[in-house]
Amino acid sequence: MTRKELIELGKRIIKAEGTESELDKLYEIFNKNVPYPNGANLFYYPENYNARKDNLSQYNPTIESIVDKCLAYKAIQL
Repeated sequence: MTRKELIELGKRIIKAEGTESELDKLYEIFNKNVPYPNGANLFYYPENYNARKDNLSQYNPTIESIVDKCLAYKAIQL
């Protein structure tokens, strides 16, 4: 998928319109098309999120920044 297509998909994920099954499919499509592991989670939770000490109300990234982060990810090679 192109960056533009991933941004459109991200918009659909953020809107959360549809059934749980439909949203699961959107997550699956997004995650299959970016190298970042479970990248769709970044729409709702920051990287390395810790519920005990992190404040989610301060997390407000743009869809574009999430897509760019997911596309730029490079796995560590051992």
